[in-house]
Amino acid sequence: MPTVILDTDFLSALLKIEQLPLVRSFYQVETLLVPPAVYRELAVTDLLPRLTELPWIRLAEPAPVRLATLQQDESFARLGSGEQEAIALALERPDAVLLMNDNQARRVATSLGVSVIHIPAFLLACKMAGLVDRDALADLIAALWEKDHYKFRQDVLAVLLG
Repeated sequence: MPTVILDTDFLSALLKIEQLPLVRSFYQVETLLVPPAVYRELAVTDLLPRLTELPWIRLAEPAPVRLATLQQDESFARLGSGEQEAIALALERPDAVLLMNDNQARRVATSLGVSVIHIPAFLLACKMAGLVDRDALADLIAALWEKDHYKFRQDVLAVLLG
């Protein structure tokens, strides 16, 4: 089983539609890890009470030395603190999968060797694993748009709902 680490954008989107349990089901893990900076970013939203109700969400801090070393890289340093901590934390765990949507942050993480999954890939994997059918997936996509303004490209929708 992998170590699953959540960045703010992925976490907030799935919190808004109340689908974080799907992450646990798909990866068959007991806990999901959130770096302190991600927690702080959510603390300024109305999502914090929802997050704190989930006993299987755990705070995990990356080693300050690793974070400081990574911040020497210009592309890494331009990322937000939540993205930086999530990537640093993933690098400390060889079995980690990082759930993150931001394109630039995903590119940086991937270039560092981190396994990164965004919402469309996650939903497709859930469909392929039989955790959601086409109708449930359509409902999830609609909920993401309604509650998070998360929009899928047409070609991605065709793959997901095809």
